[in-house]
Amino acid sequence: MKLKNNWPVIIATLVLWLVVVILLLISLKQNQGHLVYALDDSYIHMAMAKNVAQNGTWGVTRHSFSSSSSSLLWTLLLSLDYLLFGVNETAPMVINLILATVLIWLIYGILQKYKIIPSLKIVILISIIFFTPLYSLIFCGQEHILHTILTVIFVYLAGKVLGDTSEDFRRGSKYRAIWLLLISPLVIMARYEGIFLIIIVCLLFFLRKKYLYSLLLGGLGALPVVIYGLISISRGWYFIPNSILLKGNMPDFSSLKTAFFFITILGYQLVHNPQILILLLIALVVLYFQCVKKNTIWEERSVMLIVFIATALLHLQFAGTNWFYRYEAYLIGLGVFVVSVSFNSYLHDIFHCKSDNKSFIRYVTLALIVIITILPLVERGLVSLMKTPRAMTNIYEQQYQMGLFLKEFYQNDVVAANDIGAINYLADIKCLDLWGLGNRRIGKTRIEGCYNTRQIYETTKSERAKIAVVYDELFNRGTVGGLPKQWIKAGQWRIFNNEVCAYDVVSFYAFNLKEAEKLKTNLKAFSSRLPKTVKQEIF
Repeated sequence: MKLKNNWPVIIATLVLWLVVVILLLISLKQNQGHLVYALDDSYIHMAMAKNVAQNGTWGVTRHSFSSSSSSLLWTLLLSLDYLLFGVNETAPMVINLILATVLIWLIYGILQKYKIIPSLKIVILISIIFFTPLYSLIFCGQEHILHTILTVIFVYLAGKVLGDTSEDFRRGSKYRAIWLLLISPLVIMARYEGIFLIIIVCLLFFLRKKYLYSLLLGGLGALPVVIYGLISISRGWYFIPNSILLKGNMPDFSSLKTAFFFITILGYQLVHNPQILILLLIALVVLYFQCVKKNTIWEERSVMLIVFIATALLHLQFAGTNWFYRYEAYLIGLGVFVVSVSFNSYLHDIFHCKSDNKSFIRYVTLALIVIITILPLVERGLVSLMKTPRAMTNIYEQQYQMGLFLKEFYQNDVVAANDIGAINYLADIKCLDLWGLGNRRIGKTRIEGCYNTRQIYETTKSERAKIAVVYDELFNRGTVGGLPKQWIKAGQWRIFNNEVCAYDVVSFYAFNLKEAEKLKTNLKAFSSRLPKTVKQEIF
C-alpha cells in the first residue's frame, strides 16, 4: 500500500485514534483511573457475556436465562473474547476501536470503486467519524459500530445486485448475491432493527421478479430470530427480547387510531431528529435527479438511496432514537455514505471550480448551502465530543459505584434494582429487575400495562429481596403508582452535571428496620470510597 495514494484513509484513521485517546485520557483522569462506559446498557451485555463464558448461562445473572439483549451477535462476540482472554473491562472498547477502523477502511475501499477524488474521500471519512459519531459509540461499548459495518456492506451488495439489469445475474452479481444471503442473518443478529433493512431489500428483489431469491433472503435473515425466539419461549419468555418490547414504538393494530398513531410518531421523530431529516431530504432530491437522468430506479446508487430512505422511515416509526446517539447511528453512517456516493458529481464540481468569477460565485454559494444544510450533523458531532467524557463520569459516579457497593456488602443476596448492567457485571447478586428487562414476570406485567405498586411490593417480598437500589422518580411517573410505602429509605446518592443517567438521584431501600440499620451502616462505610462529586445522604 502506497502512503501517497491512500493518505485520506490514513489521516482519517489517525484522527479517529487521536480523538479516542484524548477522550480516554480525560475519562481516566476524571474516574480515578477506571475505564468506564457511557451507558449502563453496555454492562448488560458484559454481564451476559460473563455468565455465558463462566457459567454457560444466557442471562444477566448466572442463576437463570433472561432475554435481555437485542444484539445476539455482540453478546456472542464478547462471550468469545471472555472465553479466550478472561472477563475484562477493556474488551468492548478494544473491539469497537478495531471495528471503527474497519468501517473507515471499508467505506474508503468502496469510495475507491466509485473513483471519488482524494479531497472528497477525506471529507466523507471525517464526516462518518464525527457525524455517526464513532468515538462516542466506541465508549458506549455496544454493538452499534458492528451493526453499521454490516448495514453498509449489505446495502452496497444489494445495490450492486439489484442494479444488475440483465435477465439473469451476471457472474459478479451472482457472487455478490451469495454474500448477501450469508450476511443477512448477521444483520439481524447485530441488532433486531436489521429486520427493516431485510424487509426493504426483499421487497425490491420481489419487484425485480426474483421471487425465490427474495424469499430465501428473508428466510435466512429471519432464521436466527426464529431460533432464538423458540429458545426464549421454551424458557417462558417472549419470542422477542424484552428490551425491544419495552422500548419499541409498537402500535396497537386492532385500534382504529393506528393510522393517526403512525403519522404522529413519524412526524414527532422527524422533528426531533433533524440530522436524519436532512439526510432524508437530500437523499430524496438526489434520487429524483438520478432517476430522471438514468430513466430507471434500478441503478445501483439509486437502489442504495431507496433502501436508506425506506429503512430510515421504518426505523423512525417503530424503533427508538436519541439515547446517546446510538440507536440511529447506523442510519447516520449509512445516510452519509449513500448520499456522498450518489452526490459525487455535484461535490466534484464544488471541489473543482472553474476559474471565472461567475462560476466561482455559483460554487461558493452552493458550498455555503451544503454547509448550512448539514449544520444539525455538525452540531451532533461537536456536542457528542463534549458529552462523551461527561457521560462516562456519570456512569462511574452512579451505576459503577452501585456495583462496587453491592459487590462489597451484598454478594449472593437478592437485590431489587431498575438499572441492571454494572451491578450484575461487577457483583455476583441475585438481581430482581423491577423494570422488566431481566425479569420475566415484571416484564410481562409492564408489557401488558398492569404494573403497579402492589405488584412491586409482593414481588420483592416473595423473592425475599434484602434491599432495593432504585430511582424514586422512575416509579412515580406513569401508571405505576410509586414505590411501596412499607419500604424504608436508608439513604441516597446524588450526582451533578448529569448527561446520561435517567435521574440524578438513586435511592437505597430496606424492607425491615433491622436491614435498614445494616444498610445505613454499609452506606457510611462505603462513603469514603465514593467520588467526591457524589453527595450521599443517610436518613
